[in-house]
Parts: sequence; C-alpha cells; structure tokens
Amino acid sequence: MFTVFRILLILIHFSCDLFAAIYNCYMILRRKCFELWHGENLRTEIEIMLRTANKVKKLPRHIVVVFGAKEDTIFDCVRIIGWCITLGIPYISFFDISGFLVRNESLLKYELAKRRPDLMEHINWGKPNAGFMRNGTCASKSKTRISLLSSLDGKNEIVSLTKTLAEAVVTGSIKLEEIDIDLLDEKLNSRGIPDPDLGLIYGHVRSTYGVLPWQTRVTEFFTLPSYDSLTAEEFTCLLEKYSKCQQRFGK
Repeated sequence: MFTVFRILLILIHFSCDLFAAIYNCYMILRRKCFELWHGENLRTEIEIMLRTANKVKKLPRHIVVVFGAKEDTIFDCVRIIGWCITLGIPYISFFDISGFLVRNESLLKYELAKRRPDLMEHINWGKPNAGFMRNGTCASKSKTRISLLSSLDGKNEIVSLTKTLAEAVVTGSIKLEEIDIDLLDEKLNSRGIPDPDLGLIYGHVRSTYGVLPWQTRVTEFFTLPSYDSLTAEEFTCLLEKYSKCQQRFGK
C-alpha cells in the first residue's frame, strides 16, 4: 500500500511540473507574439496602463514587489515605477532578501533618471519626513512614495522590536500590560505608509521570503508567471485579477 501511495505522489508531482512547464511555454510564446504585434515602446505601455485604469474597478494604493533572491532587478524596478505612476498608485515597495536594491539605491536612481527623467519630479524616496503624516497619507498627493526593503525590514524587524520591548520591561521603561496590538502597530508601521494591498512575487517558489510579515496580513499575493522581466500586459492582467478579488479581511 505504501508503494502505491508513493507512486501516486510521484505521478502527481510529475503532472504538476508538466503543467507548470507547459504554462510557462505558453506564457513565453504569448509574450513573444505580443512583442511582435505591438512592439516594445513607452507609448504602447502608457496606452496599456491608461486602458487598464479605465477598465478596473479598483487599484491598489500600495504594491510590494518581492524579488526574493533575484538580483539585477534595476530595469524591472524602473519599468514598474513608470507603470505605477501612470496609474496613480501612490506607494511602491521593492523587497529582495539579499539587500541588492538597498545597496544599489544610487544606481536605481541613476537609471531611472536616465531612462525616465519625466518621472523624477513625481517620486519621493527614503524615510518618512514632514511631508508624510502618521495616518499613511502623503502631504504631496501628486508624488509616489518608493521604499527599498531587505531582510532587515522583515522578520528581523520583529525580532529587533521584541528584544527592545523586553529590555524596556526589564529596565522599567514600559510596563508589561502596556504592550498590546496598538503599540505593536505603531512601532512596526513607523514608516507612515499604509499596508500593502497587492504583493507580486517573482519566481516559481510560492514564498514571501519574509517580507513585512506584520504589515502583509491581508495582502493579496500573486506569483508572477515567469522569472523573466515582467511585461506591461502581464502587469495589467495581475491588476485586473486583483480588482476582482473580494478582500474579506479574515471574516
């Protein structure tokens, strides 16, 4: 009996892998046909975004893009930033577990200024400042807030906060009964931005790689169809899929 179940499990895994391979081949072929038919240019991408904005019922206010262990993501970030600004999405976060983007923030800004200089005046970078209010709204509504995240902003942030609170209790700086959900929300949401509505994960592994576990409790996560660069059409398909989701917030 054990042998029969083992053979069935192997067949199921093989079928899933075969289906994934066929689907990926289909997506690659579809992408090539789209590129041949429409071409790859900025005007086409803007037209696709504008059609999507008029078609979908809702758009996310905050998108987090999870690159996982993938590096060399500068070009992907530039394109996604351009699409989100065109759609009027006010918050974008990019996460990679290796910290590649955090280390290469200046390179990202350079490539963005070189490829899309028209976007620079519509972007805010870095830590929260006087332009951002505690309720997650931005004083400059015409600008998009871009955050670059690494593993230090994920589980490590919760571990660090736990140690800090434990030390505060020991020293008497805070009472144990004062530690509640509201306090944790205040400490972990110190960036002054709303929690992500939509998460996009690069790669075939269905893992969030530890991105902001506290802030992504009700985030809708989608796995990208391939590990290659995302196309404008694929991005809008994911937005349409998100628009149709009914967020029940655990109800």
